[in-house]
Amino acid sequence: MRSVTTRDDPPRVLAPYVRVGFQDGTLFLGFGSIRRPVHDRELWEPLLRLADHFRAPRTRAEARSFLDGPCGADAHRAEAVMRLLDDGNHLIPAHTYDPADRYSRHALFYELSGADAVQVQLRLARARVTLLGCGGIGGLVAVTLATAGIGELVLVDADHVELSNLTRQFLFTEADIGLPKAEVLARELRRRNRDCRARAVVRRVGNREDLKALPACDLVVVSADSPGLTGTVNAHCARSGTPWLNACYVNEIAVWGPLVVPGVTGCWDCRSLTAGAPEGEPELSGLMAGINARYQAPSNGPVNMLASSLAALDVLRHLGGFGVPASLNRRVGVWSHDLSLDGQDTERDPACPTCSLTGLPVERVR
Repeated sequence: MRSVTTRDDPPRVLAPYVRVGFQDGTLFLGFGSIRRPVHDRELWEPLLRLADHFRAPRTRAEARSFLDGPCGADAHRAEAVMRLLDDGNHLIPAHTYDPADRYSRHALFYELSGADAVQVQLRLARARVTLLGCGGIGGLVAVTLATAGIGELVLVDADHVELSNLTRQFLFTEADIGLPKAEVLARELRRRNRDCRARAVVRRVGNREDLKALPACDLVVVSADSPGLTGTVNAHCARSGTPWLNACYVNEIAVWGPLVVPGVTGCWDCRSLTAGAPEGEPELSGLMAGINARYQAPSNGPVNMLASSLAALDVLRHLGGFGVPASLNRRVGVWSHDLSLDGQDTERDPACPTCSLTGLPVERVR
């Protein structure tokens, strides 16, 4: 029987990511963020029957007719099982999932978050992201965004591929040693998604004039480790109104954030986020500078992947408009040796010398 469709009652289906199972005397509808434990045994059979019924497209009216008729559920149980399926994104629009579509699995992820997958994908396709740094983190962020359908990536890096990069910069090969990282990365992204416009910019960024010379974008990702770059980017983005996100590592800690959205969140300068030299102590400052001058961060592929994947997810959340980025108003660190989570709040400081004088309207964080 064909579904009867109306504007207010479109056909829906049980989302492919919904599984059911029994454990410790409880029926679970879905797992992960959508998991719903069902303890009432009287609901088990009608719920499973209705979930099975929604394997084909059904309207709400058809579902209620099924519950009242073949299922034989009374009004109380019918309402309870309908509520269970309605809550938690267990049902999705009938034509959301097309296994043949390039972004079909991502579409399910967006629906899992309660978003309209078609609209999310359109927003991503219209977005331009600038990546400052194409190394261990920047390269992984880039390929994640490109394959997710971001419309354009501007890849900025002055460095060339070196042998020691190959332990963690996985889009480069031995044959690429000596070539500009940005150009090699752009080539590899085009091979993976021809619809993503990858533009290489082989230059070093050291001041606001360098940033002004780059194309306008919807978001900047900073993974380059040039001294003072985060502060320079923060000042530039505060004035231009461009969101930006930092992603890096601190020894074995994978770090990303804060996601700075001018006029909405705090900025890099609203709170002290990194350790520095003591004020009024020139001798101690000199000693610290000498010690730190020899610092070489240990860079490890898995830690790079952890930071880059979580940063990329927040970029997709922000640009696609689904869920809430984990790094919004927060700098987050995952300590890879024991998997503990750390965070630094970056709430807006009304007296911040960088973002309080930009003239941008202050909005509430969504």
